[in-house]
Amino acid sequence: MTDTALHPGAETAAAREAGSNLPVLAVDLVADPSLLSRLAELGRGLEEAGVGAVTISDGGLHPIHVASFLAPLTRTLGLLPRTDAIYVEPFHLATQLMSLDHLSHGRAGWLLTAETDPAAPAAVGREVLGLEATAREAADVLEAARLVWDSWAPDAVVKDTSRGVYVDAARLQYTDVEASTFSLRGPSITPRSPQGLLPVLVADTDRPAVGERVATELADGRVLDVDVSAGAHPDQIAETLEGADARLVRLVGLDLEADPLGTVTALVAALRERELIASAADEGQSLREQLGLAIAEHAPDPERRTDRARRTDLTDQTREESA
Repeated sequence: MTDTALHPGAETAAAREAGSNLPVLAVDLVADPSLLSRLAELGRGLEEAGVGAVTISDGGLHPIHVASFLAPLTRTLGLLPRTDAIYVEPFHLATQLMSLDHLSHGRAGWLLTAETDPAAPAAVGREVLGLEATAREAADVLEAARLVWDSWAPDAVVKDTSRGVYVDAARLQYTDVEASTFSLRGPSITPRSPQGLLPVLVADTDRPAVGERVATELADGRVLDVDVSAGAHPDQIAETLEGADARLVRLVGLDLEADPLGTVTALVAALRERELIASAADEGQSLREQLGLAIAEHAPDPERRTDRARRTDLTDQTREESA
């Protein structure tokens, strides 16, 4: 795994070498409880077939939990839970995704969606939001999540046993978000994850709900959905992919009961031979590298340093004035 925090030059070189304009091929797993006993085999099998990533949609099991289960069982597979941004607590959502990035050593991403099912707000005691309000809140949550992800500097964990200090508080910064529907304070309870900022993608099918600002301005890229429920035909899929401006191509509707790995293996080989999808990821390659995204540099903001750091600064200033 490239140390993105301490060796950004190496990351940049790796990203340039790995980066291409070709989309990564992903398979959508609907996380149905009936899949549970076969998840490990399925995840490893898709990885061995050369699939670049899996997206995980809610089918009864929580997508982040399923991705976390697959993380230690796989080595190169990108893991992108398709998770709602609206009817969840933003801070915990951000830290759960950070934890997934730690577990997978930098292979985590977020397929952002915005729930429009009226049952979702009822379950958490909120009123149903219209599309405009949903899109505005999705943008606020995404921006807040990135501030949480960036609230620890890469070198914040010092582990200084002689002083009994684990983390240098001066290298943390508050999130301090006051959105129209929520407020959020940082810093994160989780150290900066391997990628710093996780790749955030939006599928075409989710675009109306998340809104144009998230889809075109804030997200890291588009996900093109290819429905293979009627069969995975390489010629038809190749025609769909020609000139597609997408970071990820997601196969949806794959019949996981009828030899999915055989279908996927043949499809990956056919599309890669035609140079329509990115090459298979190497072990240690981050999802950002695989998607051709630049390294996410830490953005320190002195105005957002932690209270402890502010008090330290004030103390230092008082001492200097008294000297």
